Amino acid sequence: MTSTDAKSVVLAYLKAIDERDAEAIGATLWEDAEFRIPGEHALAGTWVGMDEILNKFMLPLMELFSTEVPYTIEISQVVAEGDTVVLDCVARAASRSGLPYEANIVSVFTLQDGRIKAMREFFDTQYFVRTLFGND
Repeated sequence: MTSTDAKSVVLAYLKAIDERDAEAIGATLWEDAEFRIPGEHALAGTWVGMDEILNKFMLPLMELFSTEVPYTIEISQVVAEGDTVVLDCVARAASRSGLPYEANIVSVFTLQDGRIKAMREFFDTQYFVRTLFGND
């Protein structure tokens, strides 16, 4: 897989998230994909497989945000080399309680045969917990 192809897959994944298109998200992931999210909060951990990623990570994550304010991802930089894509972005939204949410996130994707095999995210988990769970 070329770096350009790998980058295109990650951008398609982000578009599918933006459009809340579960079928399109699934088309970019391997059935046994693995997502690792850092921290000590309800959504921290390693999620393996489509069912866990969608139902135990993505859907519960979206429940933390207001439905009145769109969840947007502003891409700052995408670097791709071979089957690895690094995404630097800012996620913006509002919490269920209306607090503004703006998180700088770096995600590292590993692709295999044109689909996402693994993803690791790096972000300020204290800010995440304080803003979305109301904890310090």
